[in-house]
Amino acid sequence: MEKERIYEDIILHVPHSSTQFPEFSGYGFSDLDCDERLLIDYYTDELFMPEQQRDHVESMVFPYCRLFCDVERLVRDPLEEEGLGISYSRKHSFSTLSESFRLYADFHALVSKKIVDSSGSTLLIDCHSFSNLPNLLNSNPPDIDICIGYNDDETRPRKNVIENMVRFFESFGYKVGINEPFSNSKTFPVPVEYHSVMIEVNKRLYMNEKKLQRTLGFIKLKHQLQALYDILLE
Repeated sequence: MEKERIYEDIILHVPHSSTQFPEFSGYGFSDLDCDERLLIDYYTDELFMPEQQRDHVESMVFPYCRLFCDVERLVRDPLEEEGLGISYSRKHSFSTLSESFRLYADFHALVSKKIVDSSGSTLLIDCHSFSNLPNLLNSNPPDIDICIGYNDDETRPRKNVIENMVRFFESFGYKVGINEPFSNSKTFPVPVEYHSVMIEVNKRLYMNEKKLQRTLGFIKLKHQLQALYDILLE
C-alpha cells in the first residue's frame, strides 16, 4: 500500500443497520416478513465502528429500520415502482411518505453538515452488508465476499485508492467485486469536495443469517476494517 497520507477524515455512513421503528409508527421488527428481514444490514453499526473512539473517524448511523425510511434512496427513486423507495410499500406500508421524508431530510442535513465541517480531505465510506440468500434486491446473490462501489463522478476516489482497497481485501483471501453485486456509493450535495466509496460485506463473513447471530468472523472482519482505516489515514 502507498504510504502517502490519503485522507484527513473518514465519515462512516451506516444507513441500514437498525431494526427499530419510531414509537409513533405502531410497528416493530416482529411485523417484518422473512423477505423484509433479509434487507437489514445487521450489526454493521458495530462492525464498521472503531473499537475505541479515535481521531479522524466519525460515524453517522440512521437510527430507524430501512423498511420505515430508507435514507439511501433517491427522491423519485426508480425502485419506488417495486415498493422499495424512501417509504417501502409492499403488502402494506410501514410509514407514510411524509413521515419517511421528514426523517430522510433531517438525516441528510446532519450528514451534509458533517461533511462540510470536516477537514477538507474527506472520505465517506458507505457501510453495508448484503444477504447470501436470495432476496428482494438480489434474487441470485453472486459468490462475492466484499463489494466495493463508487460513482463515475467527482466523488470517485483516485484509481490507486480503489486498487489498494481491492488488494487489501484480496490479501485476506476475499473475493472482491467492483460495483458488483451493487454499484455506486451514497453522496450528499454539499459545497465542498470529498470522496465516497461503498463497502458491502457478505453477511456470511460475520453472522448466521438464520439465527441473526454474530459469528467468530465478526471480530476478524472488524479488525480488518480498522486496519483499512489506518491505511487510508496514513
